[in-house]
Amino acid sequence: MRFILLFIILIVQIYGDEDAYNRGEMLFFANACSSCHGPSAEGSSTYPRLANKKEEYLKKKLIDFRAGKAKSVSQQMMAQFAKKLTDKDIDDLSFFLSAHKKVHVEDVEDDILGGFGS
Repeated sequence: MRFILLFIILIVQIYGDEDAYNRGEMLFFANACSSCHGPSAEGSSTYPRLANKKEEYLKKKLIDFRAGKAKSVSQQMMAQFAKKLTDKDIDDLSFFLSAHKKVHVEDVEDDILGGFGS
């Protein structure tokens, strides 16, 4: 009986995490987060990396932004995005970013034009 209960808890946890990850991924792209932070959430010279940061840190930042706590222009821009997020959105987005799986992109041959233009 104990084994069955542990098994059920494990299955619920796995699928619950997968749902949170998928919802977080959808929020990341639907809210245009990738426009500044990149499609893999790796950031740039202007915007910070979000991928694989601690979940609690990401939650706190989003909650602070939603509350209007912003010192810089970039943070004020984040506050505009965060103000429409629900607690559940923040949980899912933070989970997705903290557990982010980098998308593998295949490189292409240098001469994709078949000899023209090089």
